[in-house]
Amino acid sequence: MRKRLYLVLVIILSVLLSSCMNQKGEEGKNVEKKEKAPETLSKVSDGLDSLLLSIDSIEELMELTEQEFQAMNSKEEESKGKDNQSKESNEQNQEQGKQESKNQGQESKKQDTRTKAEELFMKWQEVDKGLEEIHKSWNSYEVEGLEKGATAGKGEEFKKDLNDLTVAVENRDIKSILDKGSKAFNTLAAFFDLYKDEIRGDLLRIKYSAHQAFILSQNGNKEEANKLLDETQEHTSRLRQKLKEDKVKDLEKLSLSITDMQKALESNSMELLKIKRDIVNENIKAIQE
Repeated sequence: MRKRLYLVLVIILSVLLSSCMNQKGEEGKNVEKKEKAPETLSKVSDGLDSLLLSIDSIEELMELTEQEFQAMNSKEEESKGKDNQSKESNEQNQEQGKQESKNQGQESKKQDTRTKAEELFMKWQEVDKGLEEIHKSWNSYEVEGLEKGATAGKGEEFKKDLNDLTVAVENRDIKSILDKGSKAFNTLAAFFDLYKDEIRGDLLRIKYSAHQAFILSQNGNKEEANKLLDETQEHTSRLRQKLKEDKVKDLEKLSLSITDMQKALESNSMELLKIKRDIVNENIKAIQE
């Protein structure tokens, strides 16, 4: 009888101990789980990023003459042709490779005949489509932001910047697009701050500062541009507290690239400043990855 009672007690204690361990394990998992922004908000940020990159590409294209565009286009097609030839080394795929080569040749002819105006039209169409996706992503996220604690005022600020950006795109006003797009980065940052483990709020503010510093310098206001870049130190300090050890080196590269951009302000070269701005953006991307 005593043995039986002892066995029952052992079983009960085992069950209770197992339950406690499982509970602690679940609590551990909850502690380790990072609070990150939802995909819908990330899509808004990524969409703005892609849009501004597309605008840079359009601006570069607009500066080309028709002859320069055709020469560049031919060079790109020649490079693609060489890449395709290297892929056809396998004898088993020779027949298929010949057919693909023929098709690509026909496609190349079509692309070779595309004018600069046609290329610009296609690129603007992509921008329009991307902008529509940003609006959709924001609409999908907005309610969640309010539930998370964002004020209605913050939402209105971002929507105003997004609407101003949309008007600028409609007018094909490149300078205004770059200005309104970077301002949208700044107002969007507050929504990433709602998630305690997110770093993209401060990264967006740095991105805003880099773009605005470039715009201010274009307008001859280098002092304000330098001041804006100085203010990024506050954001990098906050980032340092949140970043994992393996990302600290990337943060150092970002800080140095901001300093390099400040030095570039002293020159009269907008091309140099643009290169330094783009390096800042690349370092931001490296930290996000």
